[in-house]
Amino acid sequence: MRRSARLDRRIQAGAAHLTLAVRDGEQSWGELGARIAEFEARRFVLVTDGTAPPGQLARVRALAGARVPTVLHELRARPLPTDPATGGRADADALPDGTVIAVGGERACAVPAAVRVPTDLAAACGPALTLHRPVPAALAWVRSDLLAAGPAARTRAGLVAVVRHVLAVCPAHRPALAGLLTPGARHDARSLTALLALCADARSALVCFDPDETGPALALGYGRSLAAAVGATVGPALAPGDADALGLLLAAAVAARLGLAARPTGRAHRDLLARNGSATALPAGADLDRLAAAAVATTRPGLLLLADLGRPYCVDGRLLTPVDGAVLRAAAGDLAARADRTERADREERAERPTRPERPDRVTVPHSRAAGTGPVAAPDRGDGRPAAGREQDRTGSPCDRDGRRSTVEIRSGPAGTAAQQKEFPS
Repeated sequence: MRRSARLDRRIQAGAAHLTLAVRDGEQSWGELGARIAEFEARRFVLVTDGTAPPGQLARVRALAGARVPTVLHELRARPLPTDPATGGRADADALPDGTVIAVGGERACAVPAAVRVPTDLAAACGPALTLHRPVPAALAWVRSDLLAAGPAARTRAGLVAVVRHVLAVCPAHRPALAGLLTPGARHDARSLTALLALCADARSALVCFDPDETGPALALGYGRSLAAAVGATVGPALAPGDADALGLLLAAAVAARLGLAARPTGRAHRDLLARNGSATALPAGADLDRLAAAAVATTRPGLLLLADLGRPYCVDGRLLTPVDGAVLRAAAGDLAARADRTERADREERAERPTRPERPDRVTVPHSRAAGTGPVAAPDRGDGRPAAGREQDRTGSPCDRDGRRSTVEIRSGPAGTAAQQKEFPS
């Protein structure tokens, strides 16, 4: 991926199109003012959700107000029952008349708007790139340097959206992303711009041929309905972005329970999320029955599941698989059991090494090579079986082996449809 802090992309879906412009530096504000003026509005409605930095919001308001009258509309503070896009449409019904400029996080950017200025990575990778039918042309304008300077917790939460794109759409980028992710979630403007390009290109490849997002483009929402269920039941106990991370892990656990995956994908999910410092298990004491009931309500008429990384499971031309409450409850139990195993391993380590000094400057991440020397949880192949050899210490490839050579399958294109086999000496 080319590393630059500037980026221009165009996403086309039917007659609608969106321009993504990523810029850095204070001089770029003038360009935003000129682009706002191109919409030739009689009045601007500045929509925000309360998450935008005050200085950035004031700057956009000044640019819009210098051209035509501009009114500020703040979305009502309330929990979202489903995904941010649904909540955005509900709020849009009460908007004043005018050309909408959205500034803020996922809720603000989910409102159909002519101009979207996402102020966190999650919004920039997701709702800000969505093409809303009432708006035939839109602009998503991102300051990559301001994203890089934002709180690490918000950056970490946004990186879960990047992980979703890599797992469900473009797994060829998995090694590069794994090398970039760190629990500290500190990335420069160029790295974040490259990740925005990845998400924009993945969306463009899918919605170009699926503008209504009812076919292959459903992969862009992989795990979101399950994340909504997690957020509704155990959300207060989670850090930002962890509900989305657990939604991805639940989707992988469901696919494993149903035997749909050609090979287990849970390990790939856990590895990327652990490297990001995201949750890889449900919090202790989570009500699994309540979670399963919420998941049943949010996953109608079915779930998009992966047969392999970048390859959604499809049967009879349908990408949504109906899943009953028993399977969802069992999948949630798998994540809870993983939390119990991790906690038990930690207790055993403390008992065996009571005098081991703590190292406050070291971050321990479960299931990552950056973890401490003591056991955190038994590594596995993703299907519950223990790993061995180079799979145990994470230095080997998870790909199948043939004799003394490793066979690596590289997928690319929309939803990883193009495959290429390469062999390397063991």
